[in-house]
Amino acid sequence: MTPVTSLMAVSAVLVMVTGLERVPALQFAPRGLTRPFLATDGAWYLVATGANLITTFVFQPVLSRLAVPGMSESVASLPVVPRLVLGLAVYDAVAFLVHVGIHRSEALWSVHKVHHSSLSLDAMATTRTHMFEHLMRNLPAQAVLFALGFTAEGVAFVLLVYASFALLGHSNLRIGNPWVELVFITPRLHRLHHVPASSQQNFGTVFTVWDRLSGRLLVRDAAPEERTGVPGELDLYPQRFVAAFRQPLREASSRRSLSRVAS
Repeated sequence: MTPVTSLMAVSAVLVMVTGLERVPALQFAPRGLTRPFLATDGAWYLVATGANLITTFVFQPVLSRLAVPGMSESVASLPVVPRLVLGLAVYDAVAFLVHVGIHRSEALWSVHKVHHSSLSLDAMATTRTHMFEHLMRNLPAQAVLFALGFTAEGVAFVLLVYASFALLGHSNLRIGNPWVELVFITPRLHRLHHVPASSQQNFGTVFTVWDRLSGRLLVRDAAPEERTGVPGELDLYPQRFVAAFRQPLREASSRRSLSRVAS
């Protein structure tokens, strides 16, 4: 699988999940064919596609040179399925650590707030993510995989599976089972991460083990009326694309101004 076909496959998964979300019997919360700010999330989807293309054609040729001698040969000697499962686990673990770090940093959180600003979770809300965050979230995990000796094709497959879990996790589908959640993140679990009261829990995307080990796993059902959005800014954070894209820059400027005043 090439990086380009991986991006195309992710788009196909997005279309499939979006279609399933239109089936009333499968919906977590009742929803019509459209919702407010769906066009905004369409713009964010284009940003996500652009960020992935930049990563693929600009950064991946550099990252592919990071293979550690000895390590790469050991990984390459593994059978295909164990090798890809290893790649997915490593990618998910690194992305989990980066995600936690983003929440702890004031500057990075101001960028990540764009993603948390979705007032209605569904597959399209997955790509409501700032360009800066796409690079912050994707590059470290990909760099580790390339250092381990994964090929561009192997990384592309891992990204496809990871992105599919992300799309499903943000979906408006009534999916959640305690037995499945022993291993995997479900929409029921990730939905809680977007509820302001529990936004410091359930950071994982694919596997629940990272949240379990760090004591961050919360297992319960969210109520359909529980709101999602930026903690403390539910009705204040901008929903329009241009305003939201500029908001992290505005907040950075405010922090610099306050810092100069304080000094």
